Amino acid sequence: MPKKTREEVEKEINDNIAKRIIEPIAPSVELIQRTENMKYLIWRAARVCYAIKSMPEFEQEWNETPEEKRTGLVLGLMQRGHRTTYSHPNFSYVIVCSRVVSHQIVRHQVGVTIDQESQRYVPYEAGFRYIQPETVDNNVFKKLMENAHDQYMALYKEYRLSGLGKRESAELARYVLPSAISTRMVCTTSLAALIHLNRVRVQGDTGRPQGATQVVCREMVRLPLECGPW
Repeated sequence: MPKKTREEVEKEINDNIAKRIIEPIAPSVELIQRTENMKYLIWRAARVCYAIKSMPEFEQEWNETPEEKRTGLVLGLMQRGHRTTYSHPNFSYVIVCSRVVSHQIVRHQVGVTIDQESQRYVPYEAGFRYIQPETVDNNVFKKLMENAHDQYMALYKEYRLSGLGKRESAELARYVLPSAISTRMVCTTSLAALIHLNRVRVQGDTGRPQGATQVVCREMVRLPLECGPW
């Protein structure tokens, strides 16, 4: 495919700017997958640690153990901090949030795997969506976001017209993108890591959690609780 001329590149960029979308969206959390039979998995891991029974005997013991006792054993493991036993169950989410919030979530590394929308490979030629902080005037903040996109596109256009491709231009222009810009993540966390996330980002065990991060992380906790209230 022949390389575009400078005039064609400039027209393409100007067309995208003319139809750009700069608008606020709400953060969201969707639980897309989880470990089935979580209680059984944790219970089985613990019994392997503490008993010399055969696997068929473990299965028989599970079937003969009252539900209340199964739950009591599992909760006891959590209360004692036997983390490995409840690191086996996992939850996978699709999260939409601001870069402010994602910067805090990605700090949780033990038992957490994240794939995030890349600002190196995703150009924002036609605008972007953003998460607006509370108590900020809608119109004022929208204008700030439009100004930020103007700055981004000024750099992006300069790099494209100098001969760089879309990816290289986006990679360099991203330095002026605002932290309010929305980002998407697929996040998988173990139950143990989720409990730690709850303590830090929702309950504030290590200090006052930021409100926007607290909202997202609280939803990450609420959805699994619906699946397993125990």
